[in-house]
Amino acid sequence: MDNLTNKVNSDADGKFPTIKPKSTLRIIIQSIQNTYAPFIEALRCHKNPNLSSEKSLVQEFVIQNDIQLRKHINSIRIDKEYTDNFYKTKGIPDFAFLPIEEGASHEPLFVVEAKILPAPDNKIHREKEYVIGSNKNGGIERFKIGKHGVGQNDCGLLGFINDENTIDDWIKQINLWIVDLSRYKPSIWSDEEILRKIDNSNQILSIAKRQSDHVYLHHFFCKITKH
Repeated sequence: MDNLTNKVNSDADGKFPTIKPKSTLRIIIQSIQNTYAPFIEALRCHKNPNLSSEKSLVQEFVIQNDIQLRKHINSIRIDKEYTDNFYKTKGIPDFAFLPIEEGASHEPLFVVEAKILPAPDNKIHREKEYVIGSNKNGGIERFKIGKHGVGQNDCGLLGFINDENTIDDWIKQINLWIVDLSRYKPSIWSDEEILRKIDNSNQILSIAKRQSDHVYLHHFFCKITKH
């Protein structure tokens, strides 16, 4: 096992705050994880067998997550392509979870950016898009620079795996990109931002460091191929 793999699997206790079992954040995270199976089934049975764009996959995922969310809580909804009316951030995350209250507007509880792995069209300039991209549109990058997640402690990234690689394969690749960035751009990136597996759970977390604060990122991976 190489050093990077050891670091991914090393004890992450103390690096990330504990999520209480019945907390709103725990319910949201569980709803996302519970969406994988019905989402895959919806794709399998869909009249259009060639759904492959990020937008189309996100739409189907949101539909199925709404069902999972309603099974556990009625005071939260999921919205696709959330516009930030509070901090006026320029980015539009793929979906967000918000409180439901008549006559009131609330900041989101949790926002999620989605990426396809590998990046569509196999274009070199998009290869590392889960982490960093052109026009500062990389997945993790958006949270680091404040395009997404301003005012929040926890946010999410959803990776649709569309090749034969396993989740562990992709975690290793993503972490290699982060380590490389930490060497060439140490003022912006740190190797402490790699993805880590949390012991005795199915959680994968990282920390995205900003200029004056940080945000915890919860990583979700869903294989959409039959490999």
